[in-house]
Amino acid sequence: MSQRSGSAPRRTAAARSRPPVLCVLLVGALATVTACGSDTGDGDSARRASSATSAAPPSTPEVASSEGGSSGGGPSRNERPASRTAQSPSPSAPSSRPAAASGARRVCSKAQLTLSVGRKDMGAGNVYLPLVFTNRSATTCTLTGYPGVSLLDSSGAAIGDPATRRGPTRSPVSLPPGGSASASLHTLNEGMNDTPCRRTAARIRVYPPDSFDAMNVSTRSFRVCGGVFEVETTRSGTGG
Repeated sequence: MSQRSGSAPRRTAAARSRPPVLCVLLVGALATVTACGSDTGDGDSARRASSATSAAPPSTPEVASSEGGSSGGGPSRNERPASRTAQSPSPSAPSSRPAAASGARRVCSKAQLTLSVGRKDMGAGNVYLPLVFTNRSATTCTLTGYPGVSLLDSSGAAIGDPATRRGPTRSPVSLPPGGSASASLHTLNEGMNDTPCRRTAARIRVYPPDSFDAMNVSTRSFRVCGGVFEVETTRSGTGG
């Protein structure tokens, strides 16, 4: 009886000593599992963070592209309006075309003119007969220099040589609609010298200055005497 009682306590003590060993083993196993799970979770989190960082576009290049152009060298959105503005002309910039057009003069054509004969002026042995050009168009034109003048008989044949030029050339004459300019014919009275007079002309053929189109007008019994037949340059007015 005494032996059984003594062995029992030994088994009980051994039994009591086993649980702490098992607990230590269990705690160690749990710690290992926890550590492994923690390492795995941290690795996945790091990989996800790295993937998200590489997928997201960098913020610094976007700011540079909108302000100064992309690294590829192409124009940015802000540069396109600036380049178009530079290519388009400024509204305030003066143009050279209106200045050139304003400096040009429009020569009166035959279609714009009517031709008539002014009042004959006789005095001191000289005879003057104005040829009057009137602008019948709706636009202003100019006459400059000498007309070409010949005398014609009733059949249309020329009488003698054309008129020669007399006196200096005057400034261009501007003819507004309805305005007139004149060029005077000059000859001598009969008997001023020994040169006989020509036949009396029926008509006068006139080429306006800077024109190759002739105009005809009645002479009012005009004839050249003394071998003098001249035409003066055009001037403003009718010459009467």
